Amino acid sequence: MSCRGDGVALVSVGLLVAQDDAEDAAWVRKRTVVHEQATNAFADEDWEESQYLYNRILGHEPRNPLILANLGVVEYRLNDLRACTHYLEMALALKHDLHASREMLGMAYYQDKQPYRALSALARAVGDQPKEARAHNQLAVVLQAMEWFDGAGSSLQNAVTLDPEYLDAHHNLALFYLDVDLARPELARKHYELARGLGLPTSEVLEKRLN
Repeated sequence: MSCRGDGVALVSVGLLVAQDDAEDAAWVRKRTVVHEQATNAFADEDWEESQYLYNRILGHEPRNPLILANLGVVEYRLNDLRACTHYLEMALALKHDLHASREMLGMAYYQDKQPYRALSALARAVGDQPKEARAHNQLAVVLQAMEWFDGAGSSLQNAVTLDPEYLDAHHNLALFYLDVDLARPELARKHYELARGLGLPTSEVLEKRLN
């Protein structure tokens, strides 16, 4: 009976391998088309379709860091922060230099009310790319929320020094000076006007506070 059992097992394994080979071959034929469909859906901001297609790809390529990273973005857009952080963590574990993914991971942690994880991710993002203004700006958002104002102010100054035309950083500096450093209204006005010149719509709230 043991011999017959071994024979059955061998036949079963052989059938499974053959089936997997067939599925792999079918996927190779479809892969380019599905990747292109996913890329187009992402570009069109069709997040539900992107989610479906990226999950379909992951069924065949579970360790593809770029697909994991893109799916993390999709889940962020769909407001599923836990799924977002899950996929971004997986992507970064496989490929450490996905800098934009690390920044998004930090902001997803922040929005998910995990400030210390957010701080860790964004500090790492700044350390990995110290000349990236966006990373400094996002770190400042978390630092200010945690009331670490000196660090927030320094990070925002770094952001606008690295990129003098960074609208969001100028806007955040205007808010910083209004909310934190009340003795510097002229700096709040300066950065608000710079942000306006870069395309920020008029803010009645800020205008009222600055006048």
